[in-house]
Amino acid sequence: MMKKRWILLMMCACISGLGGCGKQTVTEKAEETETADSMKEDTTELCAYIKEINGNTLVIDPVEYISSGDSDRLASYKHTDDDMPDGYYIYNKDEKTEEVTLTDQTEYSFLDWTREFGGTDADIRVVTKDKMIFEKYMETYTDAKPGMPFFLKMKGNTVIQILEKPMV
Repeated sequence: MMKKRWILLMMCACISGLGGCGKQTVTEKAEETETADSMKEDTTELCAYIKEINGNTLVIDPVEYISSGDSDRLASYKHTDDDMPDGYYIYNKDEKTEEVTLTDQTEYSFLDWTREFGGTDADIRVVTKDKMIFEKYMETYTDAKPGMPFFLKMKGNTVIQILEKPMV
């Protein structure tokens, strides 16, 4: 009888101990989610032409990307769907440049049209944190300046991600 009570007591202790660990894991997950949410809140996105990469400085010309579904923005600029045969309009109020910062953690996501950087026929997108690969990719454009803008995810003045979208 005493042996059964001892086994029962040990089982309860184990279950209680596991419950405590479970609670700790839930708390850790909540903290991770909170951190991820605050990261999202602190980031902004913008569309910009890349003018130059100089070390860890990226020189950009911010523009506004307006899709055909944004009729209010189109009307404010007095444009119509006829002005956007590809489904978008790029509004560049002025050609002012800004400098933003690249880091070792900046992610470069681009379309490897020529399959020189690891893109395949099935998937031409290349994603890397290697700035040198991205710089080589930029050199494939005339004067190393693409004729279309890129989409940047920013945290303050630091570039988190550079994303090229197909615009054809």
